[in-house]
Amino acid sequence: MSIVSDIRTQITTNLASYTAFKVSSELPFDSSGIPLYVKNMKTVYVDDALESKVQLYRTLDQGEVYQTDTVVNAFLCVDAKNQPNNIDTVIANILNARTAITGTQVNESSVESEIEDDVITYTFEYNITKIS
Repeated sequence: MSIVSDIRTQITTNLASYTAFKVSSELPFDSSGIPLYVKNMKTVYVDDALESKVQLYRTLDQGEVYQTDTVVNAFLCVDAKNQPNNIDTVIANILNARTAITGTQVNESSVESEIEDDVITYTFEYNITKIS
C-alpha cells in the first residue's frame, strides 16, 4: 500500500469512535479549486504525497543508497464558534496516524490551524523519510 492510503486508513481507524467525524477517500479539492474540506466540515481529507528522492552515496561495489522524503498533508475544518468538545483528542488521533508507516528514519507529524470566517482549518503535515 502507499503511504497516503496507509495514513488515510490509520486516520479512519483512529477516528472510528468519533461518530461526528468522517474520513473522505477523495482528494481535498474539487474541479473548481474550492477546498472540499471547507464545504464538508468535520471530514478529514488526505492529499496526494509529494516525494523527493536523492542519492545519499554510492557504495564500494557501485551500489546506490537513496533517501526518499515524503510529505503528506491532511485537512479538517470545524466551526470556530461551536467546536466539538473532543477536538483535542481528534487532533491527537489524526497526528498519531504517522505510526502506520514503519521502516522509516524520520516519521513526524505536525498541525497548524487557521481561522477564517468562523471556520477553523487544521492542516496536518506528515514527514516521512526512508533510506533504501
